[in-house]
Formats: sequence, C-alpha cells, structure tokens
Amino acid sequence: MRKNYPVTLCWPLLAMLAWLTAMAWVWTKIGTVGVAWGFPLSASVSFLVAKTFSWLGRWVEGRPALSLSAFAWGASVAGLCAIWSQEALQAVLDAHASAEFANWFRPLIITPLTEELSKGLFLFWMLRYRRQQISDLLQGIVYGGLIGAGFAFSEQVMYFGQMIIGYMASDPADAPGLRLAMSFVLRGVMVPLMHPFLVAFIGLGIAVAAGSRIRTRQTAAILIGFLLAISLHGVWDWAALSGRDPFLIFKIYATVMCPLFIAMAITALVLRHRRKKAVLTGR
Repeated sequence: MRKNYPVTLCWPLLAMLAWLTAMAWVWTKIGTVGVAWGFPLSASVSFLVAKTFSWLGRWVEGRPALSLSAFAWGASVAGLCAIWSQEALQAVLDAHASAEFANWFRPLIITPLTEELSKGLFLFWMLRYRRQQISDLLQGIVYGGLIGAGFAFSEQVMYFGQMIIGYMASDPADAPGLRLAMSFVLRGVMVPLMHPFLVAFIGLGIAVAAGSRIRTRQTAAILIGFLLAISLHGVWDWAALSGRDPFLIFKIYATVMCPLFIAMAITALVLRHRRKKAVLTGR
C-alpha cells in the first residue's frame, strides 16, 4: 500500500496546479470581474450536471475517489492541455497560413481534436490501470460524462464571464437582454451537456475495448468513440461559426444533437436499471 502514497499525494497537487494555471489564463482574458461572475455561474450549472452522472453511477462498482478524479481531470489537466495545444497550434497557423484559413481550421479541426484527446486520456489511463472499472458500458458513460462536466466547468468560467461583461458594457438600445437570454440558454443549458455527451462516446468505446480480448475490436471501438466525439464537436463548432444564420447552432442542436442525446440518455437509464436490478438480486 505504501507504494501508492506518492500518487495519492501528488495527483491532487497536480490537479490543483493545473486548474490554477488554467484559471490564470482565463483571468488574462476576462479579468477579475469576469472571473467573479463566471466562476459561480459555471460552478452551479456544472454541479447539477456532475450530480446527474453521479446518480447514473449509483449502482456502478467503483471508488468515489475515481469519480472525483475523472471530474478533476476534465477541469484541470484536460483543460490546461487543450489551452496549451490550441495556443501552440494557432501560433503555427498564424505563421504559415492565411488568417481566413486559420479562423476556420482552429474551431473545425484543432479545437475538437485537442479537446477530445485531452479529455480521453483519463479514460485511456483507466483502460490501462483500472480496466475492471471501465469494462461496463454504464461505467464508460458515467466516467466520460464526469470528465466532460469537469471540462465544461473550467471552460464556462470564461464564457459566462464574457457574457456578463458584454451585457454590462452594451447599449440598452441594442436589446442586450435578448442576447443575454440566448447566450444563457447556450452556455447554461446546451454546452454543459454537450461536453459530457461527447466524452460519453469515448467512454463507450473504451468500455467496449476493456470488455473485449480481440485486438481489432478494441482498436475499432476506441477509434469509433473518438471519431464520433471529434466529428460531432466539429459539427457543433461549424454551426457556431456560420454568421449567415445566428440560429443555426440551435437548429443543429435540435436536429442532430438532441436525438443522439436522447438515445444516449435512454441507453444510460436502461443500463442503470439493469445494474440496479443485478445488484439488488445478487446476480
């Protein structure tokens, strides 16, 4: 047991340092006022999302510390890795590509790829070192969802802060209340669910791989999970980029994301019911 002490002690320190570094970067973007507004708003929304996934995992075998670590990874290391990699790749684009190309390439390719890979690294770690804790489909959804909830928490601090600062600085004649309401629906309802939803696909792929002994099936499951998450993320960002139709992102959410989200929710509820029944009956 003593050999686990360094990990037990170092991981919380690493997560805290990574989170503080990410928040320092956010502070440079929105300042003290933005963080003061963004942090409580993001925390309140993310708590509800994380609580929902904790409820889904009520009958799943696993240590509570592992669930907390999944959330912490998304909020700290994954967020910092995404910031660092996106800024580095953006610098490369700025040096070797036109501004118009860079403005489209980053949100469509770089952002989905770096964010989903950063979030999925924790699930890869589970596949390697906690295989029994991720071999069930419900486990994949729960841990993936908690990682996504943590990532959304840190990311939304900046966006909530920008939203409030923009509202306070706007001209009353420009109907800022309507924009604030639309932004809150986007940032307070849609986005906090989007990140957990995307990582849940990765979690499902990792869970299938953990429960299989066939190498080709393992590889295919992981690739499919990541490709689904990255592709859907790219579609989401593409909808946000389209300036011709400001409501396109809501249309994409309603016609593409919502059906998949409902299917994922039904799957998770069915799996939870079966797990609960198995635990209570001892089967």
